[in-house]
Amino acid sequence: MKTKRMFLAAAALSLLLSGCGAVNDVDTTTVVIKKDGAIEENIVTDFDKDYYSVEGLEQMLGEQIQAYNQTAGADTVKLLSVEEKEGENRVKAKIAYSAGEDYSQIHNQVFFCGTVSDAYNAGYAFVPMIDQESGAAVSEGDILELGSKKIVISEEAVNINVSGKISHVSEGVSLMDKKTAVLPDDGEKLSYVIYE
Repeated sequence: MKTKRMFLAAAALSLLLSGCGAVNDVDTTTVVIKKDGAIEENIVTDFDKDYYSVEGLEQMLGEQIQAYNQTAGADTVKLLSVEEKEGENRVKAKIAYSAGEDYSQIHNQVFFCGTVSDAYNAGYAFVPMIDQESGAAVSEGDILELGSKKIVISEEAVNINVSGKISHVSEGVSLMDKKTAVLPDDGEKLSYVIYE
């Protein structure tokens, strides 16, 4: 009886961990914003072995990150892993960034994560957004009242996974689940995601 209970507990723990680890098994490039503001980018892309090697890709990424860190004067970006997805001709690279500024500079694109107040103070103009609970449009003035909530602003078409429940998004952004937003490819137009 004791062995059966231990097996059931282990099985339940395995299910819980696999559910929590969904971000680790992404099949589309996803940027994860952690509670402390650190960022983990999971890049998933097609990979043709005839032209490239995993080792060559890892070396190239490592050199780019090392050059960035030397310029920044600190190790703010780290290559965590590069691996081939077996049988899929795809490769996944995982990169950690200390802050949104590092991500923005490496990608040479607008990327901000912080509070709504911080974004306003940094000069970002807010666009009308959609409240995810009511479906109602929210004006810039109402958005500014959400000052302490967290926000991600990006011009890149990627999936964004955040540490809290998403409450507001700009036009064109869709939700995959309550913590993951899919940002559209709208040229240089910025996408906004507010979360708790």
